Amino acid sequence: MKKIETVIVGGSYAGLSCARSAAARGVETLVLERKRDLGEKIRTTGIFVGEAAEVLEVPDWLRRDISGVRLYAPSLKSIDLKSPGYGFQAIDTPGLMRWMGRQAEWQGAEIRTGQNVSQLEECSSGVVIEEAGVEAEFLVGADGARSNVARLLGMPENREFLVGAEVEMIGVRGVDSSCLHVFLDSELAPGYIAWVVPGVGVTQIGLAVRKPHKPRLDAFLEKLEGLFDFREARVVERRGGLIPCGGAKREWYTERSMLLGDAAGWVSPLTAGGIHASLQVGDAAGGAIADYLAGRLRHPASLLEWRRPEWRTKQCMRWAMDHLPLPNSLLNLAVGNRLFEKLSQVIFFHHRGLKDPEAWKAIFSSERGGLPIRGRQSLAEWFLSP
Repeated sequence: MKKIETVIVGGSYAGLSCARSAAARGVETLVLERKRDLGEKIRTTGIFVGEAAEVLEVPDWLRRDISGVRLYAPSLKSIDLKSPGYGFQAIDTPGLMRWMGRQAEWQGAEIRTGQNVSQLEECSSGVVIEEAGVEAEFLVGADGARSNVARLLGMPENREFLVGAEVEMIGVRGVDSSCLHVFLDSELAPGYIAWVVPGVGVTQIGLAVRKPHKPRLDAFLEKLEGLFDFREARVVERRGGLIPCGGAKREWYTERSMLLGDAAGWVSPLTAGGIHASLQVGDAAGGAIADYLAGRLRHPASLLEWRRPEWRTKQCMRWAMDHLPLPNSLLNLAVGNRLFEKLSQVIFFHHRGLKDPEAWKAIFSSERGGLPIRGRQSLAEWFLSP
């Protein structure tokens, strides 16, 4: 067994961010990735929210900047949502994974692809991975929604999922490239949404549904024929996968290991966004591991536990989406309604979606005949609270 300070299982956003950060601080770092190419079999659409773009500066050739959201009702009536100074990025995810891998290697990390991890043994001195011939002083599991590391080390596994399906197409005409196109449809996308993303050299079209439903991508593509021109379009890539939506795990580390990213359930139950958390916490985890190995920390998780998101409000909204879904007839009425538009602004742009917070709160003020919340807390304050 070769002894290595840190082994990271999984070469995606969280794993590669952690590897680069740890290696930059002088930690001997090995990444074990099951795929033979970091850019192979990607399972994410790769939309960066504004906060993720602030954490990782993506090269120009790997991204397309998007300024706003076009939100569609089931009838295909739409409204445009924007927030000055806030936007999104559509990412060439395969290219970005390879680029992030090179960044980690330049800092000194070793990346070993084509390496499966099906057996682990944690002992007092570290974690033994016989297949790889290594013993890690500390192990990071960043191996996705169905984490082998979590299962093998007896940590809780993700139980609640969205199921996503997507195609990348070339030759699609009529897609406004300044917008992220989001579709509400409780029949085609129960529990979540469908989307059309003007990507880097391609158009990404997909949807996700709450299990046990199955994504009907062909039906969504057929619906879009009345909106965009597919006469010269063809599919160049297909992808799909599971998105954990049960919230962050409370048990996410052992004495010699911890989970990051989707493996830890650090994905918003409402929006299914997890890239920002993966990048931010992965980077912080690399520094925490360096401090732990140098004897300055009792455990790397002690520096990260406070970052573990609770998402209380969003988990309530996830429950409502699963158990009290709005029929398409109500969604058609909602899109264009002032209250619904304001709530959508908050969901997509967070506090930055409130151009004038005080004026927005006034919409719900009981003094103006709005929707009061018991006590002194306004609906806006409740909605924005952690």
